[in-house]
Amino acid sequence: MHKGIADKFVAISSKIKAACEKAQRSNDEIRLVAVSKLQPIDVINEAYALGINNFGENYAKELAEKSSACPKDIIWHFIGPIQSNKVGLIAKHANWVHSIDREKIARKLNDALETENKKIHALVQVNIDREESKSGILPEEAVDFSNELMAHYPNLILEGLMFMPKINTSKKAKIDTMRKIADLQKKILYKLPGCTHLSLGTSSDFEESISTGSTILRIGESLLGKRS
Repeated sequence: MHKGIADKFVAISSKIKAACEKAQRSNDEIRLVAVSKLQPIDVINEAYALGINNFGENYAKELAEKSSACPKDIIWHFIGPIQSNKVGLIAKHANWVHSIDREKIARKLNDALETENKKIHALVQVNIDREESKSGILPEEAVDFSNELMAHYPNLILEGLMFMPKINTSKKAKIDTMRKIADLQKKILYKLPGCTHLSLGTSSDFEESISTGSTILRIGESLLGKRS
């Protein structure tokens, strides 16, 4: 057992519990996704032995290789940008997709899932800070786009929204972004009550994310160590 991962898991779990108590939320509402991109399989297996069962991958080929080699009850989350020519791998190997942001991709993924005779949990990625370097639909498009997915792509079980806010920014800017996210989530829930999940929060801001309403935390190196 890799003591480093065990110690980090205990520390992060303690911080999650404290943040939930502060926000008057149940610890059971939070799903921890260990971001395992570029991590070797033995690291994933060590984390799995500690009770971590959700892992996030950014690259379709790597997801396929790891899901084939790792324990079969792992829940795999695809969290990276989706390439059209990789939707078949994602459909076959992922349980969740966090990065739906184009109707073309939604259609192709829905068709690939039909071939696999499978459904997948889906999140709409929103570019909350309107960064040109990031994927995601604009905030004002989120409700209509989510409605389109639910109406036309039955193999995508729409669960909510995913965000990747700016990391290197002021505390005030982070708070403003978190408020925008919370407001948008309220609008989605009003229109689509089943979209209860919010994929928000990484190593640097997961405690603030819990207070905003995050249900899925994506934590990588601070849990699994430096990538190889």
